[in-house]
Amino acid sequence: MKKLIIIGAGGVGRETVQLVADINDRNPEWQLLGFVDDAIVLQGKQIQGVPVLGTIEWLNAIDQECWVVCSISLPEIKRQIVARLNNPNLHYARLIHPTAVVSQSVVIGVDVIIQAFCFVSVNTKIGDHVQLNPQCGIGHEASVGDFSSLYWNVNLSGGVKINHSCIVGTKATVLQGLEVGEGSIVGSAANVINNLSAHCTAVGNPAKIIKVRN
Repeated sequence: MKKLIIIGAGGVGRETVQLVADINDRNPEWQLLGFVDDAIVLQGKQIQGVPVLGTIEWLNAIDQECWVVCSISLPEIKRQIVARLNNPNLHYARLIHPTAVVSQSVVIGVDVIIQAFCFVSVNTKIGDHVQLNPQCGIGHEASVGDFSSLYWNVNLSGGVKINHSCIVGTKATVLQGLEVGEGSIVGSAANVINNLSAHCTAVGNPAKIIKVRN
């Protein structure tokens, strides 16, 4: 079994503990060593029976080969953490729930989490450091850029392009062939019927841009 450490002991980290257990119930693959988290109050504690082993600095110093997965939903925080990792002993894991349906033609990057009951159709691309939360549907020829997070029950139609560092909120829908610009946020239950520019926040049905960040 491969040794695994979860980066981030928050809510997504706790869900990742369950994801690892579900994977191992089907086919023992991972030896979960524990969490790393920079929060001082968490050091030495147990979370869902899993120890917090240390901080990112501790992780950069370990001298054994190990796999890691970054259980952080916010793209900017995730990018900062990944930029700090410099230990050559570390490898990024891909965690795919046994109930997820993922086409054999899908290209999947590193440090990817695909949770329960997701459907990822043919000829799609999932970038590095991406999270697909439960019940997401990704249509044919769609793509999800690096560091992006799709929350629960998101639906991307065929040919949709989600650029890097985006957040797509729970139950949002993006219609066929549309593009969401880099760093953008799509609100919960939004219905995207037009392309969205970079670094915007869009909400509603139909989705309208309410903010653009520099």
